[in-house]
This record gives sequence, structure tokens and C-alpha cells, in this order.
Amino acid sequence: MFASIIAVIAALALSISSAFTFWPVHQWYDFYRPLVMLLAGYVAGIGICWIFYDINGRIISSYKKKYDKPSKWARFLLNNGMEYVDFHARVRVKKVGLEKIPNEPFLLVSNHKSKFDPMIVAAVLKKRDLAFITKDSNMKIPLAARLMWRNCYMPVDRSDKLQSLEQFKRAAELIGSGASSVGVYPEGSRQDGHIVLSEFHNGVFNIATKTGCPVVIVTMRNTLKIHKNFPFKKTRVEMRVVQVLYKEDYANMNSAELSDHVHKIMLDDLE
Repeated sequence: MFASIIAVIAALALSISSAFTFWPVHQWYDFYRPLVMLLAGYVAGIGICWIFYDINGRIISSYKKKYDKPSKWARFLLNNGMEYVDFHARVRVKKVGLEKIPNEPFLLVSNHKSKFDPMIVAAVLKKRDLAFITKDSNMKIPLAARLMWRNCYMPVDRSDKLQSLEQFKRAAELIGSGASSVGVYPEGSRQDGHIVLSEFHNGVFNIATKTGCPVVIVTMRNTLKIHKNFPFKKTRVEMRVVQVLYKEDYANMNSAELSDHVHKIMLDDLE
């Protein structure tokens, strides 16, 4: 991971230099100075990385501009940042069925339990252009927001149905032009732990019916526990590609019927 590598290099450099600077030892606490400098170097390295991210975001992204395709550099920075967060949140991912994912642009649909869900999916599929439809408040996250814009992420105001339809139309354009795949959570928001899978918003499936793209059905398990386990325990989660529906699989379905069909497949897998 880019950020971690820079931070570790800074930490080691500062720690080694402090060892030579403070030796020979005159006081007992001099033994701890290299360790303190190691931690300080790591923090300084992370700070340098975040400044680097912020500067790059301001250079390559005009805030709220609609881009025709994602930037590979912005994708690299954003996905590495997500990997860094996942790693330090002590998330360990078991990946199942990734070989099913097609090489062409697709619509990815998944259940939604945690803020970590899209970060995990984006990090796992970091070699693919994948733009998420997300709530508008997520597009204000410091450091990440400009990179998300440049990666064609699409903010949705849940209270404005017309704006949501416009974003679904844009998602179809991104897939249809071959610019990017699109990820979406048909439940609309994160669900409580006692709810296995809530009802879907049918509108998101217009993206598939308009483009005839593959629909990649993904289930996420155990992500809700990440918040409870951090920082003392690891959380082992599973990302499973359950099934991929191709155009011929849903050719005779409208968006509501496709929504019900995908919901049943996902629910059967989760239960």
C-alpha cells in the first residue's frame, strides 16, 4: 500500500537517525528515543501522504465536474487510501467467486451493512474502473471527495427522485460507453443487523435494462462487526460473487422483475 510504504520508510529513517544521534546512552530513557522517533516518523509519513493526496486531488479534479471516464491515477490514489483504512481497521477479506466477474463493464449490486462495504469492494477490485452511486454526504469526505469525483462517483440525494433518476441515467451512460463499471446498493442505505436484506429500490435496475450489461450479484458478510472489533480485534469478512446475470438471463424482465429476481438470489445466499 502506497501510504503505508511511505510511512514506514519515514519511520525507519527517523528511528535510525535518532539512534546514531543519541548514542552513546547517558540516561536510561535514551533507550526509548529510537522507539519514540519510530512512531513519530510513522505519523509524519502519514501526514506527508495525506498532504500529497490533497494536492493531487486539487490538481486532477475540479469539484463537482462531471467526467466522461475515471482517471487511472485518481483510481490508484483512492483505492490505495481505502486499502490503508481497511488494513488499519484490521479487516481481513475472504474473496469468493471473483473469477465470475466479466471483463466488460458491469453493474455490481450488493447488500449493505457497513460504511466499509464500498471500501472493501473497491480495494478488492482495485484493478477495475468502478464508480459507486452513493449518498451525497459521502462526497464531502476530506481528502477522498475530489478523488471520488474524478473517479465518476455519483452522489444521490435520496429526497430528490428526479436527481436520482439523472444519476441512474449517467450510470447507464458510463457503462454503455465502456468508461466504467458501476456499483450500487439497491437497499438504498445501510441496514440494521437484525434485517437480513430489506426491499430493493427498483429504479437502480433500469441501469441494466437500458444497457444490457452484466449484473454482478455480491453478498458481504460480517462487515457490521468491524466497528465493534476495532482496534482490539481483527474482523474477518467475506465478499462473495454469488452470480452474474447476462443480458440473455433477464431479457424478458422489466426493472421491477429484475429487482425481485436479484433480491431472491441475494437473500437465498445470505440465509
